[in-house]
Amino acid sequence: MKDSITKFILLTLLATMPVAIYVAMYAARDPFHVVHPVGKDLNGRDSVMAGNNAGFLSVETYLAHNDERHYDSFIFGSSMSQNYKASVWQSHLDSTASILHFDASSETLTGIINKMRFLNSHGTVIKNAMIVIEAHMLSKKPNENDILYIQHPATSGAENWFRFHTLFFNAYRRLGLKTILGNNLNVLNEEAVDGHYANRIEPINEKYYGYIDSLIAHDPSKFFTAERLKSRSHSLNPKQLGYKVNGEVEELLVTIKHILDENKTNYIVIVPPCNAREHLHEHDLWEMKTIFGENKVHDFSGAPGYTLNELLYYDSSGHLISSECTKLLDSAYRVKPVSILNPFYTLP
Repeated sequence: MKDSITKFILLTLLATMPVAIYVAMYAARDPFHVVHPVGKDLNGRDSVMAGNNAGFLSVETYLAHNDERHYDSFIFGSSMSQNYKASVWQSHLDSTASILHFDASSETLTGIINKMRFLNSHGTVIKNAMIVIEAHMLSKKPNENDILYIQHPATSGAENWFRFHTLFFNAYRRLGLKTILGNNLNVLNEEAVDGHYANRIEPINEKYYGYIDSLIAHDPSKFFTAERLKSRSHSLNPKQLGYKVNGEVEELLVTIKHILDENKTNYIVIVPPCNAREHLHEHDLWEMKTIFGENKVHDFSGAPGYTLNELLYYDSSGHLISSECTKLLDSAYRVKPVSILNPFYTLP
């Protein structure tokens, strides 16, 4: 009997040893930057993906630096919001504003609401907000089954850290020992443009492409090569997207507005241009202006100068280059808004 129990224990240990080794390596190497995300070199050898889960990193940056910086101004949105620079926005705000990029990859309206509530629950008043809402965000749902998009447990409403790390651990395990034990784990990186990783300003959580921006400023032909532009297979004809603001989406937008009102927030909503030549439906624009105010919503999604010019984007996904984001932001703060008619109303 004793020998049988001993054999069982030994076999169990042998069976679980590979998993234990994987777990230890996952915790020690932290390839996805979700164990010790703040203050690390996001482009180091042990990176599977440079800053892969932007939403998680945003929350962790806030938790790490808020006691010192007392954030009160936030840039909400997807990766499309990252190129609106804090230093530029600062010029339109009070000089004491403390800014943080509070974005997430493929952000949703629900994700923005959760982040706003998270800030308030930690005693932070949202004094200023820039909300970048691309047209497709209006119809996006949270994706809790992908390591790129799963929300930080502190903002998801579930606080399920076990499920969170299980998702990342399984992604790590699927890479296989050959990759894990190799010299370079940058095999899943989606944060690189032309092989160059994003730089990051830690305290404000701002990413930027220093080398690429320098190329674009001084010798754009070296970045916007014929081969790169040819690979961007977009329709030549601009098109209006379908109507997306249904009752559910309207409720989410109203919730965001309610939180902004509760915080007495000075805010601006930007609908960015898209090189896929798709622009916001007029009904959706009217709904957003009705909810947030005509002087708060600035729609650049159908601006011809942007939708027809590939030289203004880093990539085919529609990430506008930072210098153009600066122009849009400056324009939004100085241009007098134009009133629009209710598209549901038919003139007699």
